Amino acid sequence: MALVFGSMEWYAKVKELANKDEGFKKGAADWEGAIRTVVVMDEELLKDYSREEYVRGFMSTVALMSKEQRAKYEGTPMGKLMKKLGYSLDVDVATIDPAESARRFSKLTLEDIKGIEMHGVFEPHHGVLKEMRPIMPDEYKDARFTLTGSYSAWKAMATGKANPTQLVMSGKIKLQGDMAYLMKHMSAMNALNKIYGQIEVVH
Repeated sequence: MALVFGSMEWYAKVKELANKDEGFKKGAADWEGAIRTVVVMDEELLKDYSREEYVRGFMSTVALMSKEQRAKYEGTPMGKLMKKLGYSLDVDVATIDPAESARRFSKLTLEDIKGIEMHGVFEPHHGVLKEMRPIMPDEYKDARFTLTGSYSAWKAMATGKANPTQLVMSGKIKLQGDMAYLMKHMSAMNALNKIYGQIEVVH
């Protein structure tokens, strides 16, 4: 079954496959430290989120946040986006109509989503992928690495159209952290990239 890139189902599938993959286990055998991922909304996200499947995927991650956590977005670009979509930050996610939300997304412009980020974490530890999930912006501030790129760049990697090395070297994904350590463990990153390719993503 095809999964929505960035949905909770997608995160869970990556984690499940990574923890069964011998190439990943070997490549990450001595890895310690988390990678914080920052996905910047762009035109491709607007296109995807104009579809019900992607709205449902997005809401699956929003549902993880408590109302108190969502309140932290007040006054931020993400909070303003929610208001443009017609929702308060304390909305009951279960009451949101994906079809209506997709219609509202379809009316947004690039200016409406300028500067809006989504955050996640990828944390291998001695051959096991401990964490692979969306996070709040204030989590994992002490991560060993931070990788920041556009939604389209991350989706290209997640669908096997580009690999991490290409994206980092081309500047499409920017790395903060110890490049030498990452290069030493590229076999783990490449194994993860192959795992991404095994997951059918909704296009």
